Amino acid sequence: MISKRAILIITNDAQKTTDEAMNEVLPDLFQHDDIETPHKPVRSETVVDMWGVGVMAFEYSFVVKSNKINMDKIRWQLNSQLNKYAEENEIQSFENVPRIFIVTDLWIYLDELHIDVAYVVNESTAEYVKDLAKL
Repeated sequence: MISKRAILIITNDAQKTTDEAMNEVLPDLFQHDDIETPHKPVRSETVVDMWGVGVMAFEYSFVVKSNKINMDKIRWQLNSQLNKYAEENEIQSFENVPRIFIVTDLWIYLDELHIDVAYVVNESTAEYVKDLAKL
């Protein structure tokens, strides 16, 4: 029970840090005409239940007006801006991995753009990112 509570506290802290980073860099993303700007700060959903305990990965979704979005460009832009944010705010990564925030997946489903972001702050998340890269 104590272990579950500790993991929940760590996950909530990681989610808060990732949400803050995303909210800082998202204005540039919303300059794309095909993505609607939300009316309030974004908040993620965890993907931990699906991938296992200790994985700090979070999903964001945004309404889109078109499916003609350059996913590679969005992935590159977000990865670049999130890691610039991490550097500027001195956010430490797990064992000096090269990028602390990694966009692990992007997809459009039912007029929503879904973005998964991993916050590589522990071994479980580093392994999760490695596993996804193999797929």
